[in-house]
Amino acid sequence: MKKYFLPVKIIFGEKSYQKLFSELEGAGVKKPLLICGSHFVSSFKYKDFEEKVPVFEVFTGVEPNPSTSTVDRAASLLNSSQCDAVVGIGGGSVLDAAKVVACMHGFKKSCESFYRKPPHRKNRVPFFAVPTTSGSGSEATRYSVLTRSDGSKKTLRHDLFYARVAIVDPELTYSMPPEVTAATGIDAFCQSVEAYWAKTATPQTDAFAAEAIGLAYHSIFKAVNDPDKQARQNMSLASLCAAQAFSNTGTTACHQVSYPLTRHFGLVHGFAVAITLQWFLGFYSEKGGKAGEKCLEICRLIGAKTIAEGREKLIGLLSSIGAPTKLREIGCRPEDFQKIVAVCLEERPQNPRKHTKEDIERMLAEIC
Repeated sequence: MKKYFLPVKIIFGEKSYQKLFSELEGAGVKKPLLICGSHFVSSFKYKDFEEKVPVFEVFTGVEPNPSTSTVDRAASLLNSSQCDAVVGIGGGSVLDAAKVVACMHGFKKSCESFYRKPPHRKNRVPFFAVPTTSGSGSEATRYSVLTRSDGSKKTLRHDLFYARVAIVDPELTYSMPPEVTAATGIDAFCQSVEAYWAKTATPQTDAFAAEAIGLAYHSIFKAVNDPDKQARQNMSLASLCAAQAFSNTGTTACHQVSYPLTRHFGLVHGFAVAITLQWFLGFYSEKGGKAGEKCLEICRLIGAKTIAEGREKLIGLLSSIGAPTKLREIGCRPEDFQKIVAVCLEERPQNPRKHTKEDIERMLAEIC
């Protein structure tokens, strides 16, 4: 029996940002560490934070694809300032970093050590997550993807990384530029597709994933090219539903392949995941069975009757939001394939079908 677990209080809706302050008060927080992007510091919402939280520290140094060294620097501020909570307000990078920092109270080692030994509850302070993009879903998951000292991206996963409270206010996404809307939104869409076809899916995760697939597929073009309030709200809800699904299923090979594409070619995460999605839709359906059924169901959710039509629709979706559909568009050539293949051979138990070195080589050749 597969059990569903998500110990996060979720508050969704416009103006819900204001609930953050009562949640902090209710948790007895006296001095939080605010981890956010530099753009947030110049916003009206930050001024609101200043007015309503008398004492706090702020850390704005989180880069895209956050490094373990950045997390360590933020944790140093948490400890030197004697903060008793972490508030993450930002996109996926900010939230991925913040949730790990929240497990480093009184911790003297680098977060790199969490790859060998998991965090301990005694080092954890409450974590409050407030996303400003519609994509990563990090506010509702136990995952943190960090860039290690050797340059590789690797996921940390532990139940202690779950937020105490996640506040999803679509208003915070209204100022996202088109390229960020596209990259984060397609990430949410991919996460929902991967959760739906994952071996680890349950009826509950399927319901969340199906909702996210439909919302994202039908809203992302509008959100990127001609955004209005409804499209922004739909994408915020799609991102949250995707997180409620993949928080339990995990992601599959599309995410696995994405990491070297980001590392070696600078392709933004959402696009790096999406560029292989249509290929894996075909690959996972080839042998029929449960995986094939799930892939056909995904096709129906986006208005396609066959796998081939579904693949074409996915390619069209990427093109409509300015995302690459071929590896050559990002400067990836056949001579680069081996450094990608080497990273992709670790099998994820949630993958609906095992892949071999030859499968990955075929995939790269076919989407080049």
